[in-house]
Amino acid sequence: MLHRQLLIIPITLLLSILAFAGSLALIAPPIAQAHAFVIGSDPVDGSTINKVPSEIRIFFNADISSLSNAHVYSIQDGKLDEVNEKLGSVSPSSSRELDMDVKTPEQQSEGSYEVIWTAVAKADGRTTNGIIGFNVGYSNVGAAGTATLGPTTSNDLDDIRRLDFTNILTVVWEWLVLAALTFWIGILVIEQFVLAKGRDLFPLARKRTVSLQWLCMFTLFFGELVSLILRNTNLAQAQATNHFPLTSLWRIIADTQYGTFWVVRIVLVLCAMGLLYWTERGKKKTLEGENAKTATGNIGTLTSAQLLPNYLISPRKTRQLPETSLVEPLSAQPYMLIWLVLAGLILLTEVLTSSLVQVIPLHVSAILFDWLYLVTQGMWLGGFAYLAYVLLPFLVGAEFEYNPETLVIVLRRLTPILLVGIGAQLVSELFLAEASITDRQQWLGDPYGRTLLVQAVLTTVAVGLSLYALLVLRPKLTRQALPVINAELSGRIKRHKEIDYTTYNLRFIARVLSLLSAGILLCGALLSFFAPPIHFPDVPYTVQSSEPTSATNAQTKQMGNLTVTLQVFPGLTGYTHTIIVSITDSKGRPVTDAKVDLFTSMRLMDMGKTHETISGGTPTYITTFDKKEAFNMSGLWSIDIQVQRPKQQ
Repeated sequence: MLHRQLLIIPITLLLSILAFAGSLALIAPPIAQAHAFVIGSDPVDGSTINKVPSEIRIFFNADISSLSNAHVYSIQDGKLDEVNEKLGSVSPSSSRELDMDVKTPEQQSEGSYEVIWTAVAKADGRTTNGIIGFNVGYSNVGAAGTATLGPTTSNDLDDIRRLDFTNILTVVWEWLVLAALTFWIGILVIEQFVLAKGRDLFPLARKRTVSLQWLCMFTLFFGELVSLILRNTNLAQAQATNHFPLTSLWRIIADTQYGTFWVVRIVLVLCAMGLLYWTERGKKKTLEGENAKTATGNIGTLTSAQLLPNYLISPRKTRQLPETSLVEPLSAQPYMLIWLVLAGLILLTEVLTSSLVQVIPLHVSAILFDWLYLVTQGMWLGGFAYLAYVLLPFLVGAEFEYNPETLVIVLRRLTPILLVGIGAQLVSELFLAEASITDRQQWLGDPYGRTLLVQAVLTTVAVGLSLYALLVLRPKLTRQALPVINAELSGRIKRHKEIDYTTYNLRFIARVLSLLSAGILLCGALLSFFAPPIHFPDVPYTVQSSEPTSATNAQTKQMGNLTVTLQVFPGLTGYTHTIIVSITDSKGRPVTDAKVDLFTSMRLMDMGKTHETISGGTPTYITTFDKKEAFNMSGLWSIDIQVQRPKQQ
């Protein structure tokens, strides 16, 4: 039987590695992003345009909820003047786009504009914010240097990733929830698969973990409540709200996928708490029924408690055989399948709201590997924590005659589970790391990469200690625990000392692994907070100066005694065009009292004519043609000009 269990290990690891390698061969490694970060905008951040747009659009790398909004400000004389018609809202055509309408754009002044945005990711409920700036005509803020074009400066990463009081609380509670979940998974795996059958020491060990399971359940429950409140607090801080808005708390639950899975997770945790209460209540009733039974005979009446072995009444007694069936049935746990399903569903809801898997192109693979990562993390790290703080203190503290043999049995059953957990977690961690880090410089240049690097180092040390405990100390303890027939007293004393020393080393390594586990889980909480590096679209941006853009498509023609110059911006299909007409007389003096009529039409196709009239008053005659009315198709377009002066044609 043991050989069959050990055979599962290389088969499972081989299949996991082949699946991972096969996915890489079929498709390139995915690129992971997290939270909702800006990856583009129209107008482009840092650009200089010639006209105030009627609509401003912001593009994100993840779906955003209806809690997201934005404000558009015009900077005039050092003051911010809000010019958006209403708060920005999610585009009906794309849940990754935030749109804002500008009120009376034709009446807005030239100069600098800012878009201050706040976004709430639909998948994980995290809040991000930033500023997008652009100039109309020229910059009037007096900023020196060349503007950086593109979305690389659109996200306020320093503020988003700042470890202030609220964010520290977020990381701490995330860490506590991860620790409780990991330890609880370890308890379930060991008690359902390792301690379900066998010696009656095992029910006593399981009885010690009831309070620990309640602690894990309450930590999960309150941790989820605190996590929701902290998300709402971050949203209030990003929107500069001085009070705690209960309405936004409800909207996070109702309008985000995080809120939906949060409700499901709370219900599952409550079901787990109810199942724990039900099973423990049933055990108590069973024990009370057994204690009420009596055994009668010629020597009087004895209760079943008096028939229990001595080591069950006093843990300091020795020389009693550990086999009995009075404490708990030796059959498998009747609710094992329900426990495992509940744990798997709770982990699945955690994965579906993870900041890592929400935007990975291989979405199903990311969910599978992240879920497998959490499960095997509980099997491995939670299993060693159970060994360090529950099982080993229990076996070492009570002087049973057959403790070494019992410990050997436990370790023999536990070894295949832990080895499979270690191997599967390493494969899952490799996949997730490759999906999130796409550049070597991100390992040290980004806080996510640095945290992932620290976690990798801690994991490597933990794997080494685990393999030493399972492949070196366990076989050594097995040899030392072999029964010796007719051994002399000195030999028995030496044997007990060797067993005690090996057990001490095993307990020490298990506790060190528990400390390393705390560090690994803390890194996991920080990774969830920082989010993977942002992957911006590979779009080339041309550096622009803060001076007005030079004209394109300029033409000059003689019309009678007038010289007319026509300038068209930008001269590209699908854009709103600005047309500038300047007129001078025969002496080179500007003409300011003319009336100019402009007609646009397409030469090769009948796209209709568009007419605009410009009245005089200034040396320059300016008008715009909407992108839906003219220059909306590739081809040759004509612009006909009619100039009329008072008493002249």
